[in-house]
Amino acid sequence: MVVFKPFSPYMPIHPEDVAADPYDIVSVEEARAIIARQPNSFLKVDKPEALQENLSLEDWGQLARQELERLYEKELTERPNGFYVYRLTRKGRQQTGLVATFSVADYEAGRIKIHEHTREVKERERVEHVRATRAHTGPILLSHPPHESLKQILSNATEEEPLFSFTDDRGVVHEGFMIPSRDLARVMMIGATIPSIYIADGHHRAKAAAVVSGMGGDPSQKNERTHFLGVLFPSDELTILPYHRVMTAIAPEEVENMLEGLSFSYVIDEENGLVLPKEHGVFGVAYRGKYYKLTKRQEDPSLDVAILQRDILTPYFNVEDVRTDARIDFVGGNKTIVELEKLTLEPDRLLFTCHETLMTQLMHVADEGGQMPPKSTWFEPKLKSGLFIHRFD
Repeated sequence: MVVFKPFSPYMPIHPEDVAADPYDIVSVEEARAIIARQPNSFLKVDKPEALQENLSLEDWGQLARQELERLYEKELTERPNGFYVYRLTRKGRQQTGLVATFSVADYEAGRIKIHEHTREVKERERVEHVRATRAHTGPILLSHPPHESLKQILSNATEEEPLFSFTDDRGVVHEGFMIPSRDLARVMMIGATIPSIYIADGHHRAKAAAVVSGMGGDPSQKNERTHFLGVLFPSDELTILPYHRVMTAIAPEEVENMLEGLSFSYVIDEENGLVLPKEHGVFGVAYRGKYYKLTKRQEDPSLDVAILQRDILTPYFNVEDVRTDARIDFVGGNKTIVELEKLTLEPDRLLFTCHETLMTQLMHVADEGGQMPPKSTWFEPKLKSGLFIHRFD
Protein backbone atom coordinates (compact mmCIF):
# COMPACT_ATOMS: atom_id res chain seq x y z
CA MET A 1 0.00 0.00 0.00
CA VAL A 2 1.02 3.62 -0.56
CA VAL A 3 0.02 6.39 1.82
CA PHE A 4 -1.85 9.31 0.27
CA LYS A 5 -1.91 11.98 2.98
CA PRO A 6 -4.04 15.15 2.79
CA PHE A 7 -2.38 18.45 3.68
CA SER A 8 -3.01 22.19 3.98
CA PRO A 9 -1.18 23.78 1.05
CA TYR A 10 -0.06 27.37 0.86
CA MET A 11 -1.15 28.73 -2.50
CA PRO A 12 -0.58 32.09 -4.23
CA ILE A 13 -3.29 34.71 -4.54
CA HIS A 14 -1.98 35.59 -8.00
CA PRO A 15 -0.65 32.26 -9.30
CA GLU A 16 0.28 33.53 -12.76
CA ASP A 17 2.68 36.04 -11.13
CA VAL A 18 4.27 33.50 -8.78
CA ALA A 19 4.39 30.17 -10.63
CA ALA A 20 7.81 29.30 -12.03
CA ASP A 21 9.45 26.56 -14.05
CA PRO A 22 11.47 24.00 -12.07
CA TYR A 23 14.78 25.42 -10.85
CA ASP A 24 16.85 22.87 -12.76
CA ILE A 25 15.67 23.82 -16.26
CA VAL A 26 16.23 27.58 -15.84
CA SER A 27 19.69 29.13 -16.05
CA VAL A 28 20.77 31.88 -13.67
CA GLU A 29 20.61 34.42 -16.49
CA GLU A 30 17.12 33.30 -17.50
CA ALA A 31 16.00 33.43 -13.87
CA ARG A 32 17.21 37.03 -13.51
CA ALA A 33 15.33 38.08 -16.62
CA ILE A 34 12.14 36.42 -15.37
CA ILE A 35 12.48 37.97 -11.92
CA ALA A 36 12.93 41.40 -13.51
CA ARG A 37 9.55 40.94 -15.23
CA GLN A 38 7.86 39.11 -12.34
CA PRO A 39 9.07 40.40 -8.95
CA ASN A 40 7.05 37.70 -7.16
CA SER A 41 8.39 34.84 -9.25
CA PHE A 42 8.97 31.72 -7.18
CA LEU A 43 12.43 31.51 -8.74
CA LYS A 44 13.50 33.87 -5.96
CA VAL A 45 12.84 31.00 -3.58
CA ASP A 46 13.90 28.08 -5.74
CA LYS A 47 16.96 29.71 -7.33
CA PRO A 48 18.33 32.33 -4.90
CA GLU A 49 21.67 32.40 -6.73
CA ALA A 50 19.85 34.57 -9.29
CA LEU A 51 19.56 37.23 -6.57
CA GLN A 52 23.07 37.03 -5.14
CA GLU A 53 26.15 35.19 -6.31
CA ASN A 54 28.99 33.52 -4.42
CA LEU A 55 26.93 32.62 -1.36
CA SER A 56 27.90 29.85 1.01
CA LEU A 57 25.46 26.96 0.97
CA GLU A 58 24.04 28.03 4.34
CA ASP A 59 23.58 31.66 3.26
CA TRP A 60 22.05 30.46 0.01
CA GLY A 61 19.47 28.49 1.99
CA GLN A 62 18.76 31.42 4.29
CA LEU A 63 18.15 33.71 1.31
CA ALA A 64 15.65 31.17 -0.04
CA ARG A 65 13.96 31.16 3.36
CA GLN A 66 13.78 34.97 3.45
CA GLU A 67 12.16 35.10 0.03
CA LEU A 68 9.65 32.43 1.02
CA GLU A 69 8.81 34.36 4.21
CA ARG A 70 8.21 37.45 2.07
CA LEU A 71 5.74 35.52 -0.06
CA TYR A 72 4.00 34.11 3.02
CA GLU A 73 3.40 37.67 4.18
CA LYS A 74 2.10 39.19 0.95
CA GLU A 75 1.11 36.51 -1.55
CA LEU A 76 0.63 33.02 -0.11
CA THR A 77 -2.47 31.90 1.74
CA GLU A 78 -3.18 28.65 3.56
CA ARG A 79 -5.88 26.42 2.12
CA PRO A 80 -8.00 23.83 3.98
CA ASN A 81 -6.64 20.40 4.74
CA GLY A 82 -7.48 17.98 1.95
CA PHE A 83 -6.49 16.55 -1.42
CA TYR A 84 -6.12 18.74 -4.47
CA VAL A 85 -5.98 18.36 -8.25
CA TYR A 86 -3.46 19.83 -10.68
CA ARG A 87 -4.51 19.71 -14.34
CA LEU A 88 -2.31 20.72 -17.25
CA THR A 89 -3.57 21.10 -20.81
CA ARG A 90 -1.11 21.31 -23.70
CA LYS A 91 -2.08 21.21 -27.37
CA GLY A 92 -5.43 19.68 -26.50
CA ARG A 93 -3.91 16.92 -24.36
CA GLN A 94 -4.70 16.88 -20.63
CA GLN A 95 -3.01 15.30 -17.67
CA THR A 96 -4.82 15.37 -14.33
CA GLY A 97 -2.97 14.56 -11.13
CA LEU A 98 -3.63 14.09 -7.43
CA VAL A 99 -1.84 16.68 -5.28
CA ALA A 100 -1.02 15.15 -1.90
CA THR A 101 1.85 14.41 0.43
CA PHE A 102 3.59 11.06 0.29
CA SER A 103 5.43 9.09 2.93
CA VAL A 104 9.20 9.07 3.33
CA ALA A 105 8.73 5.59 4.80
CA ASP A 106 7.16 4.42 1.52
CA TYR A 107 10.09 5.95 -0.37
CA GLU A 108 12.68 4.26 1.82
CA ALA A 109 10.84 0.94 1.67
CA GLY A 110 10.77 1.00 -2.15
CA ARG A 111 7.02 1.39 -2.49
CA ILE A 112 7.79 4.73 -4.14
CA LYS A 113 10.13 3.45 -6.82
CA ILE A 114 13.14 5.23 -8.30
CA HIS A 115 14.90 4.76 -11.61
CA GLU A 116 18.06 6.87 -11.31
CA HIS A 117 20.81 7.73 -8.85
CA THR A 118 21.13 11.17 -7.29
CA ARG A 119 24.23 13.34 -7.60
CA GLU A 120 25.91 14.23 -4.31
CA VAL A 121 26.44 17.93 -5.05
CA LYS A 122 22.88 18.47 -6.22
CA GLU A 123 21.57 16.39 -3.33
CA ARG A 124 23.36 18.57 -0.76
CA GLU A 125 21.86 21.68 -2.32
CA ARG A 126 18.31 20.31 -2.20
CA VAL A 127 18.78 19.11 1.37
CA GLU A 128 19.83 22.59 2.43
CA HIS A 129 16.90 24.14 0.58
CA VAL A 130 14.34 21.92 2.32
CA ARG A 131 16.09 22.28 5.69
CA ALA A 132 16.34 26.07 5.47
CA THR A 133 12.86 26.77 4.07
CA ARG A 134 11.24 24.07 6.18
CA ALA A 135 8.96 23.41 3.24
CA HIS A 136 8.62 21.31 0.10
CA THR A 137 8.25 23.92 -2.59
CA GLY A 138 8.56 21.98 -5.84
CA PRO A 139 6.21 19.02 -6.40
CA ILE A 140 7.74 15.66 -7.26
CA LEU A 141 6.25 14.20 -10.44
CA LEU A 142 4.87 10.77 -9.61
CA SER A 143 3.07 8.20 -11.72
CA HIS A 144 1.02 5.03 -11.35
CA PRO A 145 -0.70 2.55 -13.67
CA PRO A 146 -4.14 3.89 -14.60
CA HIS A 147 -6.75 3.50 -11.84
CA GLU A 148 -10.30 4.16 -12.96
CA SER A 149 -11.76 4.97 -9.53
CA LEU A 150 -9.08 7.54 -8.79
CA LYS A 151 -9.40 9.00 -12.27
CA GLN A 152 -13.14 9.42 -11.77
CA ILE A 153 -12.67 11.24 -8.44
CA LEU A 154 -10.22 13.65 -10.05
CA SER A 155 -12.49 14.17 -13.04
CA ASN A 156 -15.45 14.97 -10.79
CA ALA A 157 -13.37 17.52 -8.89
CA THR A 158 -12.48 19.36 -12.11
CA GLU A 159 -16.16 20.01 -12.78
CA GLU A 160 -16.10 22.54 -9.94
CA GLU A 161 -14.84 26.12 -10.13
CA PRO A 162 -11.02 26.06 -10.30
CA LEU A 163 -8.94 27.55 -7.50
CA PHE A 164 -6.68 28.94 -10.21
CA SER A 165 -6.51 28.88 -13.98
CA PHE A 166 -3.93 30.57 -16.19
CA THR A 167 -2.03 30.02 -19.41
CA ASP A 168 1.75 30.21 -19.36
CA ASP A 169 4.01 31.65 -22.07
CA ARG A 170 4.23 28.23 -23.77
CA GLY A 171 0.47 27.99 -24.14
CA VAL A 172 0.06 25.43 -21.35
CA VAL A 173 -3.09 25.86 -19.24
CA HIS A 174 -2.54 25.26 -15.52
CA GLU A 175 -5.56 24.64 -13.28
CA GLY A 176 -6.00 23.72 -9.64
CA PHE A 177 -9.02 22.23 -7.86
CA MET A 178 -9.89 20.86 -4.44
CA ILE A 179 -11.31 17.36 -4.07
CA PRO A 180 -14.56 17.48 -2.05
CA SER A 181 -14.15 16.39 1.57
CA ARG A 182 -16.66 13.58 1.01
CA ASP A 183 -14.08 11.85 -1.21
CA LEU A 184 -11.15 12.21 1.19
CA ALA A 185 -11.53 8.74 2.73
CA ARG A 186 -12.01 7.14 -0.71
CA VAL A 187 -8.74 8.62 -1.95
CA MET A 188 -6.85 7.31 1.07
CA MET A 189 -8.41 3.87 0.61
CA ILE A 190 -7.35 3.82 -3.04
CA GLY A 191 -3.77 4.45 -1.91
CA ALA A 192 -4.06 1.40 0.31
CA THR A 193 -4.84 -0.75 -2.76
CA ILE A 194 -1.88 0.45 -4.86
CA PRO A 195 1.28 -1.58 -4.18
CA SER A 196 3.71 1.01 -5.55
CA ILE A 197 4.06 4.26 -7.45
CA TYR A 198 6.94 5.68 -9.49
CA ILE A 199 9.05 8.82 -9.36
CA ALA A 200 8.97 10.16 -12.90
CA ASP A 201 10.91 13.35 -12.14
CA GLY A 202 12.27 14.73 -8.88
CA HIS A 203 14.69 12.14 -7.47
CA HIS A 204 16.85 14.77 -5.76
CA ARG A 205 13.86 16.41 -4.11
CA ALA A 206 12.62 13.05 -2.83
CA LYS A 207 16.05 12.16 -1.48
CA ALA A 208 16.35 15.57 0.18
CA ALA A 209 12.96 15.15 1.83
CA ALA A 210 14.06 11.79 3.22
CA VAL A 211 17.32 13.22 4.57
CA VAL A 212 15.66 16.23 6.20
CA SER A 213 12.93 14.06 7.74
CA GLY A 214 15.62 12.39 9.83
CA MET A 215 17.28 15.60 11.02
CA GLY A 216 14.84 16.20 13.84
CA GLY A 217 13.01 19.42 14.56
CA ASP A 218 9.75 20.38 16.17
CA PRO A 219 8.24 17.08 17.40
CA SER A 220 4.74 18.42 16.75
CA GLN A 221 5.59 18.73 13.05
CA LYS A 222 7.11 15.26 12.66
CA ASN A 223 4.11 13.92 10.75
CA GLU A 224 4.40 16.73 8.19
CA ARG A 225 8.19 16.55 8.01
CA THR A 226 8.09 12.85 7.15
CA HIS A 227 5.84 13.44 4.12
CA PHE A 228 6.76 15.25 0.93
CA LEU A 229 4.83 17.08 -1.77
CA GLY A 230 3.97 15.27 -4.98
CA VAL A 231 1.55 15.20 -7.90
CA LEU A 232 0.49 11.72 -8.95
CA PHE A 233 -0.55 11.18 -12.58
CA PRO A 234 -1.69 8.05 -14.39
CA SER A 235 1.10 6.77 -16.60
CA ASP A 236 -0.99 6.91 -19.77
CA GLU A 237 -1.45 10.69 -19.45
CA LEU A 238 2.22 11.64 -19.19
CA THR A 239 4.17 12.79 -22.24
CA ILE A 240 7.87 11.97 -22.47
CA LEU A 241 10.07 13.74 -24.98
CA PRO A 242 13.61 12.62 -25.83
CA TYR A 243 16.73 13.88 -24.08
CA HIS A 244 19.56 14.59 -26.51
CA ARG A 245 23.32 14.82 -25.89
CA VAL A 246 25.73 17.49 -27.11
CA MET A 247 29.51 17.25 -26.80
CA THR A 248 32.14 19.96 -27.00
CA ALA A 249 35.85 19.99 -27.90
CA ILE A 250 35.34 17.31 -30.55
CA ALA A 251 37.90 17.10 -33.38
CA PRO A 252 37.00 16.02 -36.94
CA GLU A 253 39.18 12.93 -36.71
CA GLU A 254 37.22 11.77 -33.67
CA VAL A 255 33.98 11.91 -35.65
CA GLU A 256 35.56 10.18 -38.63
CA ASN A 257 36.88 7.42 -36.36
CA MET A 258 33.43 7.02 -34.79
CA LEU A 259 31.62 6.73 -38.13
CA GLU A 260 34.16 4.25 -39.47
CA GLY A 261 34.00 2.09 -36.36
CA LEU A 262 30.20 2.10 -36.17
CA SER A 263 29.76 1.03 -39.79
CA PHE A 264 29.99 -2.62 -38.74
CA SER A 265 27.08 -2.48 -36.31
CA TYR A 266 25.04 0.45 -37.72
CA VAL A 267 23.65 1.46 -41.09
CA ILE A 268 24.97 5.00 -41.58
CA ASP A 269 23.10 7.35 -43.93
CA GLU A 270 24.14 10.93 -44.63
CA GLU A 271 21.07 13.20 -44.54
CA ASN A 272 20.23 16.70 -45.76
CA GLY A 273 19.12 17.93 -42.33
CA LEU A 274 18.94 17.12 -38.65
CA VAL A 275 17.51 13.68 -37.85
CA LEU A 276 14.94 13.37 -35.06
CA PRO A 277 14.61 9.60 -34.55
CA LYS A 278 11.11 8.17 -34.85
CA GLU A 279 11.91 4.63 -33.76
CA HIS A 280 13.97 2.64 -31.28
CA GLY A 281 17.60 1.97 -32.16
CA VAL A 282 18.02 5.06 -34.36
CA PHE A 283 20.22 8.09 -33.60
CA GLY A 284 20.85 11.39 -35.32
CA VAL A 285 24.31 12.93 -35.54
CA ALA A 286 25.12 16.54 -36.42
CA TYR A 287 28.62 17.96 -36.77
CA ARG A 288 29.97 20.89 -38.80
CA GLY A 289 26.95 21.14 -41.05
CA LYS A 290 26.79 17.43 -41.81
CA TYR A 291 23.96 15.20 -40.66
CA TYR A 292 23.83 11.44 -40.27
CA LYS A 293 21.25 8.81 -39.38
CA LEU A 294 22.57 5.81 -37.47
CA THR A 295 20.37 2.69 -37.44
CA LYS A 296 21.42 -0.26 -35.32
CA ARG A 297 21.67 -3.41 -37.45
CA GLN A 298 20.55 -5.84 -34.72
CA GLU A 299 17.61 -5.53 -32.33
CA ASP A 300 18.66 -4.37 -28.86
CA PRO A 301 16.15 -4.23 -25.97
CA SER A 302 18.18 -1.67 -24.03
CA LEU A 303 17.09 1.95 -23.61
CA ASP A 304 18.27 4.14 -26.49
CA VAL A 305 20.22 6.43 -24.17
CA ALA A 306 21.92 3.35 -22.71
CA ILE A 307 22.79 2.07 -26.19
CA LEU A 308 24.24 5.48 -27.06
CA GLN A 309 26.35 5.41 -23.93
CA ARG A 310 27.57 1.84 -24.43
CA ASP A 311 28.10 1.85 -28.21
CA ILE A 312 29.31 5.39 -28.85
CA LEU A 313 30.05 7.73 -25.95
CA THR A 314 32.26 5.38 -23.96
CA PRO A 315 34.25 3.57 -26.69
CA TYR A 316 34.81 6.57 -28.99
CA PHE A 317 34.90 9.53 -26.58
CA ASN A 318 35.92 7.92 -23.28
CA VAL A 319 32.78 9.14 -21.52
CA GLU A 320 32.51 6.86 -18.51
CA ASP A 321 30.03 8.93 -16.49
CA VAL A 322 27.80 11.46 -18.25
CA ARG A 323 27.05 13.08 -14.87
CA THR A 324 30.65 14.21 -14.39
CA ASP A 325 32.23 14.46 -17.86
CA ALA A 326 32.79 18.14 -18.63
CA ARG A 327 32.52 17.65 -22.40
CA ILE A 328 28.91 16.49 -22.42
CA ASP A 329 25.67 18.35 -21.84
CA PHE A 330 21.98 17.49 -22.20
CA VAL A 331 19.26 19.05 -24.33
CA GLY A 332 15.56 18.55 -23.63
CA GLY A 333 13.29 17.35 -26.40
CA ASN A 334 11.18 20.50 -26.17
CA LYS A 335 13.75 22.28 -28.36
CA THR A 336 12.82 22.87 -32.00
CA ILE A 337 14.94 21.68 -34.92
CA VAL A 338 16.15 25.24 -35.42
CA GLU A 339 17.22 25.49 -31.77
CA LEU A 340 18.97 22.12 -31.95
CA GLU A 341 20.80 23.06 -35.14
CA LYS A 342 22.05 26.25 -33.49
CA LEU A 343 23.83 24.10 -30.93
CA THR A 344 26.10 22.78 -33.67
CA LEU A 345 27.14 26.17 -35.05
CA GLU A 346 30.33 26.01 -33.01
CA PRO A 347 32.75 23.90 -35.06
CA ASP A 348 33.76 21.65 -32.15
CA ARG A 349 30.24 20.64 -31.10
CA LEU A 350 28.80 17.21 -31.80
CA LEU A 351 25.07 16.58 -31.32
CA PHE A 352 23.40 13.21 -30.82
CA THR A 353 19.61 13.09 -31.07
CA CYS A 354 17.70 10.19 -29.53
CA HIS A 355 14.31 8.52 -29.52
CA GLU A 356 12.22 9.09 -26.39
CA THR A 357 12.08 6.64 -23.49
CA LEU A 358 8.63 5.15 -22.91
CA MET A 359 6.78 5.14 -19.58
CA THR A 360 6.53 1.35 -19.81
CA GLN A 361 10.32 1.19 -20.05
CA LEU A 362 10.76 3.54 -17.09
CA MET A 363 8.38 1.49 -14.94
CA HIS A 364 10.04 -1.78 -15.97
CA VAL A 365 13.47 -0.48 -14.98
CA ALA A 366 12.12 0.71 -11.62
CA ASP A 367 10.32 -2.61 -11.03
CA GLU A 368 13.57 -4.49 -11.64
CA GLY A 369 15.47 -2.23 -9.26
CA GLY A 370 17.58 -0.94 -12.13
CA GLN A 371 18.92 2.50 -12.92
CA MET A 372 18.38 4.49 -16.08
CA PRO A 373 21.20 6.70 -17.37
CA PRO A 374 20.95 10.33 -16.18
CA LYS A 375 18.75 12.59 -18.28
CA SER A 376 16.85 9.77 -19.95
CA THR A 377 13.44 11.45 -19.91
CA TRP A 378 12.10 14.94 -20.51
CA PHE A 379 8.51 15.27 -19.32
CA GLU A 380 6.39 17.91 -21.00
CA PRO A 381 4.67 20.02 -19.85
CA LYS A 382 6.59 20.83 -16.69
CA LEU A 383 4.89 21.22 -13.33
CA LYS A 384 5.16 24.75 -12.01
CA SER A 385 6.71 25.46 -8.62
CA GLY A 386 4.99 27.78 -6.17
CA LEU A 387 1.40 26.71 -6.85
CA PHE A 388 1.24 24.22 -3.97
CA ILE A 389 3.63 24.52 -1.02
CA HIS A 390 3.90 21.97 1.77
CA ARG A 391 5.03 23.85 4.87
CA PHE A 392 6.23 21.87 7.90
CA ASP A 393 7.46 24.55 10.32
